Amino acid sequence: MTDIDKVIMEKANGGAKCSPDEQRKYLETFEERVIADCSVEEANSSLIRSHFKEMLVKIIEDYSPVTVKISPQVESSNQIFYLKTAKELGCQASIVSADCQASPFGLVIHSDQPVEVDEKEMLRHFAGLLHTEEKAALQQKKPSFWEKLFK
Repeated sequence: MTDIDKVIMEKANGGAKCSPDEQRKYLETFEERVIADCSVEEANSSLIRSHFKEMLVKIIEDYSPVTVKISPQVESSNQIFYLKTAKELGCQASIVSADCQASPFGLVIHSDQPVEVDEKEMLRHFAGLLHTEEKAALQQKKPSFWEKLFK
């Protein structure tokens, strides 16, 4: 027989969890469910913030359902922005508990089932989308006097 106190304590804490360290690292989900992620610094940057809606729309086209988990280490104004944007697009979104503060991730976008994604890091996964503004700026650069002269 098992100790009744042990059973009661396990039930009170939500039961036994599989890989609790992995779940804390990936903001309360498993690695095989992660579609995209970014660090806390990247989540606080304007680059990810300005393209977040476009990235989330592309993810929603390929996967369903989609959940956005936000680290408590992300700035509060950015947390609210990510929550609102995810809710607008019909995704579940939440700011995870303080238990996950040791996680290196600021944002984790995941599904409720295992997915196969080659590149999970947002900056690499959406490199074409994130760097289109830089390419456009380079293309609009005015030619110098010497470039005009020797053309």
